[in-house]
Amino acid sequence: MDVLQGKEDNYILPFFWQHGESKELLEEGMQRIYDSGIKAVCVESRPHPDFVGEGWWRDLDIIMAKAKELNMRVWVLDDAHFPSGFCNGKIAPDSPYGKVYLTQYGVDIVGPKQGRSVFIILEPGEELVAVTIGKRDRNNQDSLTEVKDLTSQVSDGRVFVDVPNGLWCVNVIKTTRKGTGRKNYINTIDHDAVRYFIDQIYEPHYAHYKDDFGKTFAGFFSDEPEIGSFGGEYGHDANIGKFNMKMPWSQTLHERLKELWGSEFAENLMALWTTPDRNSNENKSGLCRMQFADIAARLYGENFCEQIGDWCRQHGVEYIGHVIEDGGMHAHMGIGAGHYFHALWGQDMAGIDVVLQQIRPGLDDCKFHSVGGNLGYHGELYHYALAKLAASLAHMDSKKKGRALCEVFGAYGWAEGLKLMKWLLDHMLVNGINYFVPHAFSMKDFPDPDCPPHFYARGMNPQFPYFKNLMEYCNRVSHLISNGVHIPAVAVVYPAEQEWAGEYLPVEAIGKQLLRNQIDYDILPTDVLMTMTVVEGKLKWENEQVPVLILSGSRCITKTLADWLCKAAEKGLKIVVVGQKPLAMDSNGILREWTSQIKDNLTICEQEDLADILYSFGIGEIKTKKYEPWLRYYHYKHQNGEFWLFMNQSETEEIHTSLCFEDGMMDSYKMDKESICWYQAWENTVEPCEWDEKHDLSLQLVPGEMKVLYMGDCTPYAKILAEKQELMKLKKAAVSQAGKIKIAPAAWKLWIKETGTEKYVLQEREETGDFCRKHPYFCGVMRYETTVFLPKVKSCELNLGEVYETAHVLVNEKEAGVRVALPYSFEIGKLLHEGENRIIVEVVNTLANRQRDFFSMTMPIEPSGLIGPVTLDYF
Repeated sequence: MDVLQGKEDNYILPFFWQHGESKELLEEGMQRIYDSGIKAVCVESRPHPDFVGEGWWRDLDIIMAKAKELNMRVWVLDDAHFPSGFCNGKIAPDSPYGKVYLTQYGVDIVGPKQGRSVFIILEPGEELVAVTIGKRDRNNQDSLTEVKDLTSQVSDGRVFVDVPNGLWCVNVIKTTRKGTGRKNYINTIDHDAVRYFIDQIYEPHYAHYKDDFGKTFAGFFSDEPEIGSFGGEYGHDANIGKFNMKMPWSQTLHERLKELWGSEFAENLMALWTTPDRNSNENKSGLCRMQFADIAARLYGENFCEQIGDWCRQHGVEYIGHVIEDGGMHAHMGIGAGHYFHALWGQDMAGIDVVLQQIRPGLDDCKFHSVGGNLGYHGELYHYALAKLAASLAHMDSKKKGRALCEVFGAYGWAEGLKLMKWLLDHMLVNGINYFVPHAFSMKDFPDPDCPPHFYARGMNPQFPYFKNLMEYCNRVSHLISNGVHIPAVAVVYPAEQEWAGEYLPVEAIGKQLLRNQIDYDILPTDVLMTMTVVEGKLKWENEQVPVLILSGSRCITKTLADWLCKAAEKGLKIVVVGQKPLAMDSNGILREWTSQIKDNLTICEQEDLADILYSFGIGEIKTKKYEPWLRYYHYKHQNGEFWLFMNQSETEEIHTSLCFEDGMMDSYKMDKESICWYQAWENTVEPCEWDEKHDLSLQLVPGEMKVLYMGDCTPYAKILAEKQELMKLKKAAVSQAGKIKIAPAAWKLWIKETGTEKYVLQEREETGDFCRKHPYFCGVMRYETTVFLPKVKSCELNLGEVYETAHVLVNEKEAGVRVALPYSFEIGKLLHEGENRIIVEVVNTLANRQRDFFSMTMPIEPSGLIGPVTLDYF
């Protein structure tokens, strides 16, 4: 393993915020990043007072020079402020590159009436797209039937119409520059607008750093660019089809819809807001909405992501970043980019972000209060599908080389310390994320109120000395799941088109059932899916293959997809539909049954039955003794071995189980000490495995803990494994001779050092426990010292019990290690001697007690200090 020799690559590029600081501060910031075990940085204006101006080049020159000195790489966030697309403030309200909306207004007329007219009101800059008339249903505002095109009858700013009997509506469909989306923002679905963006941001950087492109200058990062057709007024319920919802627009979108819809162009546009369907076998509105959303999303992908990505690759650098995925926005327009896979196909890594407390341990299947105290997020997407979106795209698009990136840690507040950071990293790693953008380093005067925590914080973050431990751990595990092949158990169809067309089951609902039952999966978009082959009953893409494809239940799927599924089933691929059996929708919006064409290999089930159905097919690489809903795993193969990541995602429950691997898997490794071992990534060492009476692998995980299993050639580590195996045997055999010491709370002396100071102060009459109960504003180091008398020992484990939250242990003035999360246990036998031994435990809390920031308001504040119980187990 390269990692045991310290040969892992760098997988971390944190945001480094720029405010126009001095040369000394910029160089200090770069040095602190490097000292954290990080070899790259993503420079963000955040907001620089002179982005792409002389001040910017001055500061970036300093950063580039320091990066060359330290052999680091530099990425640049591509706008003056997020989201990418403001074009450094160059988009005026009347700019030809600014956003254009499609909207409509209606005029109701009760018939019969002859010779009525309606004014066509267009404000400056607006253009008429179409005029229609349709029959309304007084009991259903969404219904509009018998729609006819009146556009050709418009003359002198009005349209004349003879109105039949009943309630009718004349609708004027037009473009506008007025909307609720972001102001002064480019039209991301327009080629020329994005080209202007490139000219204003990318070209000047190339002009300044041409010789460094592809060397020190690594590339560009786009942060949350969007289609921008509306703001946040719909919350996460922002699927196309809302009454009066504004739509994105461009000349190319107009042309493609005209080509697709022909003479039904005007009629189909009205189906974006209303329903022309007359019976349950019609879904013309769903068809038109799906077609519109599909073209708009593809135009975003082509014109924004792919155009920028192509420019970057032509200039020798890479293009990375992410879009808004929150609450299903990965498949919505508005603040989303329409379709996750189309949106990021042009990038060189797949990306997501987790900020604003979107993932909280234990809040995986409910709505929860996040920043601001509102019930804003539902945990299912973030826990069961978000990381899988990025990992899946990385696995299927060859130019991404298996790289899946996550912007992480930002805007959780100062209550987020290294403990929660490690949990978030482990969650991402066990779901296939292998590149990280920690958010953020800031050299602004402390405290910088902008979306804390900040890792260094001008020396005021007391946990910063141990941030390096976390980053080195992150690089090691990321290295293990890079440049190899992921092994999924099943694949799930990305249901964007199903959502656009009507009712559907979100992918995270399926993901929850799979991951809670240790069935790993990838997500496949339909257009890529239908280019894949089925060979001997297995669906194959890149280096992956699965025997089962899962389809979300929905009102309908396209006939094209239905036909492909039928052919795939004929070739032996098992198809499982979860929930409502969809109908097939043809090119006219007519719905028909299609599943009867499949004689075998089709199963329709409810969510709660999915795992049992898959087990009956023989799916599942591992089996546990009992249901373990908090256990997650990830299987990754290299040419010279394979790795299994196992994580306990519970905050409160331990996992004590045994793992039975699928038939034949263990045979190739002979289940002996030379071919399988645990890799302890935090300590960067190996440990022998233990087996139960059935020769299944024993797995013990405390809350939040992750372990890595290695299957391969363990002979280079045979000596250390043999020594530890022998120690384990001796420990078991010496149960009667084992000793245990419980160190009483009063046995410790406590010294404290406030963050920002250098002096330790002895605390009189203090015991272990929550130090901040009596000192509610304390932030810094709590140094506990004690002495213990021991006989000569072969092994001794120091267990600190509960600690909040970073623990640094010294025994007889020698390093015993650092822990930032459970288990707070240390093997210290080799550091002890017979007689008196001195133990020091330095515990560091977060800045939350002192800062009490807005973001931490909605985070539970944990105790501070050594809570215990503290024990020594020796023999």
